[in-house]
Formats: sequence, C-alpha cells, structure tokens
Amino acid sequence: MKALFETLRWQQPSGVKGLNNNYSALYARRLIADHPEWASAIEIRRRRSP
Repeated sequence: MKALFETLRWQQPSGVKGLNNNYSALYARRLIADHPEWASAIEIRRRRSP
C-alpha cells in the first residue's frame, strides 16, 4: 500500500496536496472490504489505535 501511495503521489500534478501517509492503512482496509479477492496481495497488521 505504501508503494501504491508513493506512486500516486509522484503522478499528482505539482502543487496538488493529498495522500497523507497516516491514511494508507485505512485505505488498505477499505480496498480489502470492497475487493476481498485482493486480500492475499495486501498485508494487514493489527491496529494499535481505534
């Protein structure tokens, strides 16, 4: 997921803000919820905070 975030960050036009690293784990969980067939390709760790 981090690699995907970095790739997307490089593809954004200059001056566009977004893709905060704090949300990459949440997006990973959302992707797995929406596409359970991708679960084997995305590593999920136990959350430390709610």
